[in-house]
Amino acid sequence: MLAVWACAQASANAQPAQPPSAVVLSIVGTTDLHGRVFSANGRGGLALLGGYLRNLRAARAKDGGAVLLLDAGDTFQGGIESNLSEGALVIDAYNALGYHALAVGNHDFEYGALDGASGPAATDMRGALKAAAARARFPFLAANVIDNATGIPVSWPNVQPSTLIETAGIQIGIIGVMTYGGLRQTIQANVQGLSTRPLLPAVEAEARRLRERGADIVLVLSHAGGWCERFDDPQNLTSCGDDSEVFTLARQLPPGLVDGIVAGHTHAGVGHEVAGIPIVQAFQRGAAFARLDLLVQPGTGVVESHIFAPQGVCAFVDSQGACATAGVARSTYEGELLQPDPNVAAAMRPQLDRVNTWRTAPVGVTLVTPLDRRTDGFESPLGNLFAEALLSAVPDADVAVGLGVRRGGLRASLPAGPLTQGLLYDAFPFDNRVVTLSLTGRDLAGLLALSVARSWSGIPSVAGMLVRVTCAPDGADITLAHVSGEPIHPDARLTVAATDFFGRRVGVGTLSGPAETLSAAPLVRDATADWLRARGGRLHADEFGRPRWQPVNGGDCLAAN
Repeated sequence: MLAVWACAQASANAQPAQPPSAVVLSIVGTTDLHGRVFSANGRGGLALLGGYLRNLRAARAKDGGAVLLLDAGDTFQGGIESNLSEGALVIDAYNALGYHALAVGNHDFEYGALDGASGPAATDMRGALKAAAARARFPFLAANVIDNATGIPVSWPNVQPSTLIETAGIQIGIIGVMTYGGLRQTIQANVQGLSTRPLLPAVEAEARRLRERGADIVLVLSHAGGWCERFDDPQNLTSCGDDSEVFTLARQLPPGLVDGIVAGHTHAGVGHEVAGIPIVQAFQRGAAFARLDLLVQPGTGVVESHIFAPQGVCAFVDSQGACATAGVARSTYEGELLQPDPNVAAAMRPQLDRVNTWRTAPVGVTLVTPLDRRTDGFESPLGNLFAEALLSAVPDADVAVGLGVRRGGLRASLPAGPLTQGLLYDAFPFDNRVVTLSLTGRDLAGLLALSVARSWSGIPSVAGMLVRVTCAPDGADITLAHVSGEPIHPDARLTVAATDFFGRRVGVGTLSGPAETLSAAPLVRDATADWLRARGGRLHADEFGRPRWQPVNGGDCLAAN
């Protein structure tokens, strides 16, 4: 009997092996979350995204397929809870959601050194990003971010150019890249010693390596994107930015090398095919996700693809199917009602509790009146307070150039009452540092004149000086004086306390020092909190209301700003 079974088994083994069946791979892409982990006005929120994923995974489980979850970068900087946990809260949620990979974006460098670090780690201006990567149960990808000391892509724990994973019998290669100019669009102290390589050679070389390692398909996770306005026909590119960075990349790649791209960075939507490559991208701040379904034959590759329009993340929908705070019906996906994933909220809870405790800590002063930031771009009591704090943070400084209310500036006024760390953080949530610049009076006047001309920047607050402005048809003529009224000579050498944001914009002074020097400089908000604690007591807006910008002939050019 055993001999009969053995003969039958040998005969069965001799038959040709049947090729594995094609499977559906649903690729879900998010991008530019910027720390927005909670729903706002009925849209977004990572727990609700988890509900969509749960429904989609159930659908793929029924047909033997799989879901691949990817993020195209700029994930952490922006939301208060994310910022105060240096991205840890987002990583905990992403681990619960089951992400497979994340591309490093330019703003993911903005936390700088890890809070509370000591020794060499305290001067590592990529410390917070490295800590976030180490916390993740999925790799961070950066194929074209180059360490200038080695000439090769950065290689930190859990940070690498690409990854090869297997799911549903499919070998999937994933490459992460950043927009070519991305490192110029972040805090410069945190990216010294790094550069970016053009996207095409980085992607092409990495894709060939992945194919050699056995990848059935290769995907690009690109923090370089595009934009389109219509999504009814993936083949119709007439509503798209034809010369966008990711479209250019798709057209330059050798045919068949890359099977799909999940894009980001431009805060726009894409759901189109370019040069035979499907590209999907889903706006920003967690309001939507992108989806691309690939029918894949293991060992062969993609048989066909289905590109979806960006999908809004909505708890409720109105009668037209649009997101609503409370709608006619609860949203459905893949034929099932949506419910937020409680595991995501639970994963975020420990970091959220820690952040809330920090926010309620008192600074030690009480505001008798609110300190307004003035959204018209002109100087304000709150701006003047920050400028005085900057001046105090550099003991030998003659003057200080502080913050306006536009790009890189103040984000919220301070209400009357006891001041907490959280309120001060809300006013200035950026991790900019105090730097020292050496400028002549002439140089400083010229730079302040440029601030007047740039309506996007807003007029910076100042301390230790008066700025006298004469408006003319060809611009603003500026002269400087000490607070006593004595003129500052154009050739006088001034030590100027400022933010690294201002120093990078002007491109002068001593900002280009080593990372260790900048890492030792205090954060602007920490310097402000220290100054307020030392001052103590009660503060009134009138203490910071004396004008420092003084129009000579009406100030029309300042009003235009």
